Amino acid sequence: MPDKAFVCLCLDITEADIDRAIAEGFSDPETLKRYTACFMGPCQGKSCMDTILGLLAEKTGQDRNDIRRPTLRPPVHPVQLRLIAGLGEIDDT
Repeated sequence: MPDKAFVCLCLDITEADIDRAIAEGFSDPETLKRYTACFMGPCQGKSCMDTILGLLAEKTGQDRNDIRRPTLRPPVHPVQLRLIAGLGEIDDT
């Protein structure tokens, strides 16, 4: 069984997933994010962004400092944590 090198633990994205995305032409952070969903897990890239951007630089020959960090967007509508936890009902008023 081959070893898996996870680069995003939130979404189980492996180094092989990043390699595949780059091979298919997704070689900048924004398109890589859309193709693999990296940076979109519960941590919003806080635990994986540096690792993934480092891999991207290494595998594409780009300078790590020249790679722009992808745009991180908050949810469209704020959601109260009590609703996520199932401790309340949605008030549509």
